[in-house]
Amino acid sequence: MAIGKKIVNLRKKNNLSQEKLAEKIGVSRQTVSSWEGDITSPDLQQASLLAKYFHISLDELVDNQIEISCKDNSKDSLLQDLIGKKCYLTLSDDFFDLNLKDNTLVKVVRIQDDFMKVEIDSKKEKRHKLIDMDLILSIKVVEEE
Repeated sequence: MAIGKKIVNLRKKNNLSQEKLAEKIGVSRQTVSSWEGDITSPDLQQASLLAKYFHISLDELVDNQIEISCKDNSKDSLLQDLIGKKCYLTLSDDFFDLNLKDNTLVKVVRIQDDFMKVEIDSKKEKRHKLIDMDLILSIKVVEEE
């Protein structure tokens, strides 16, 4: 799937107009229209901003061999499936917490629009943390045996 089609799908999935997406990325509406029509492509910085905004990897955005399914307008359905599961989170450099690092195993307790509540099982006690969804770069689910 071409990058323009991916941008259209992601924009519509997030209920954004071209103008609103342009504001978020810092470009004009005409630039977004040009991307979506595959007339031009975003530069590396713009593509990076798009990937971060839509919570996908840069590879998923620019690789024509990778398809992105955007038919379900509810991101909650996918995220809600994580509740009760143990996983590793990769967090943005903007997140700083000595008790929660990239290789810390957490259990997802609750997911809301902007935050994920996780449980950290330390030797002495279980602690709960709220993490801004914008700071979560990836989630690796640990398969239970």
